[in-house]
Amino acid sequence: MSLFLSEIGRILNATVENFKEDILIESFSINSKDIRKNAMFIPLKGNRFDGHDFIDQAIDNGALCFLTQKDVIAKKDCPYLKVDDTLKAMQNLACAYREKRKDLVVIGITGSVGKTTTKEYIYNVLSTTYNTYKNQGNYNNHIGLPYSILNIPDKTEIAVLEMGMSNFGEISFLSKISKPDIGVITNIGVAHIENLKTRYNIFLAKSEIQDGMPSSSLLVINNDNDILHSHRNELKRRVVTIGIENDSDFMAKDIQKAANGFYFVVDSYKYFIETFNFHDIYNSLFAIAVGIILGIDREAIAQGIMKKDGLKRRFEVIKKGDITVIDDTYNASTHSMISAIDSVCNFEGKKILVLGDMLELGSLSEQEHRKVGSYIVTKPIDVVICTGQDAFYIFDQVRKNEKIKSYFVSKEECLDILQKELEGGSVVLFKASRGVKLDELVDNFLRGL
Repeated sequence: MSLFLSEIGRILNATVENFKEDILIESFSINSKDIRKNAMFIPLKGNRFDGHDFIDQAIDNGALCFLTQKDVIAKKDCPYLKVDDTLKAMQNLACAYREKRKDLVVIGITGSVGKTTTKEYIYNVLSTTYNTYKNQGNYNNHIGLPYSILNIPDKTEIAVLEMGMSNFGEISFLSKISKPDIGVITNIGVAHIENLKTRYNIFLAKSEIQDGMPSSSLLVINNDNDILHSHRNELKRRVVTIGIENDSDFMAKDIQKAANGFYFVVDSYKYFIETFNFHDIYNSLFAIAVGIILGIDREAIAQGIMKKDGLKRRFEVIKKGDITVIDDTYNASTHSMISAIDSVCNFEGKKILVLGDMLELGSLSEQEHRKVGSYIVTKPIDVVICTGQDAFYIFDQVRKNEKIKSYFVSKEECLDILQKELEGGSVVLFKASRGVKLDELVDNFLRGL
């Protein structure tokens, strides 16, 4: 994004102090250590830090100017703008830039699980034909999304933006800033049900993505998700569906498992994705749908979905000798737990699950953990190791099946159990919500192999 300093002053209705000559601002930073070319530094005040303490450091690292909500004396007579709230100012700047870039096509993605993987598939498909941008990592909230918009290069034709939430109103706010031309809802699960109480309420909260979308825009949804399938008629934008089971606009048929992925057919055209996770078929279907809507050649789409890189700790398959370790510790919900268990069943060898708590389930926590346990006993799993608090309910369901060895232990004891149960050719899945920090256990386990 490029804006002159004087233009930023007009947008924010703020006077530029220490103004000597106009400056073209080409990037924005909220990290004083990460100052890019011709950058404005935006210090944010958090609960445990205050970016205003690092203004001088940002200037030393090359910032041309900065915003502030405090009375500050910065070195070197650096230009700055005084505003009431630097976060709101950043959000207002992002709004103004989106309004300015009417030529920019925005794809907005939300859902209970699969947002980031779907974003990667869509980005890779669109990048075959268009100059495409995506928000990085987990920059998907009221701070990360406007920050990402401000750093969209001016030559970008399409921006693919992931949107996260934990309560009502949050997706609406992000949608009104980004104004998606195409919205994507990956699914409705039970993540954040502690705040929202019911899956229907989660549906309503995710549906807020429509609030900033033009009336002529499209909404692409997973038609196999029970809530989206049942309530699609309540959506206010034209709906395009993807699916495997229910009749949909873009359906994956003739699915065939390969050694390193899946083949499937959509509208008589054969695609291949390199993945061990069956659910990636759904994620790639969104990319196929969006690609075709935007006029991309099917061969280019096929090339785009083939090259998705693995995401750290999202069903990340790691080979250590003849042991396969699957690190899926980035997050967990009932839906993603079941999907991961299904995918593990496609591997050869002794199958070991190391499962921790699924967080933010509120009063449904016991029910949802027991649901996972009940599902496991229907699958060819050999060992289940549970750790945490509510993971006990997974264990409690599994231990009723004598064919599966089950343990409920502390996180520290997991490694000892693993060493006892591990044998050549074993497959070990680690999965829990991020707050459980099961990723630390994965790292320790890998170091010991």
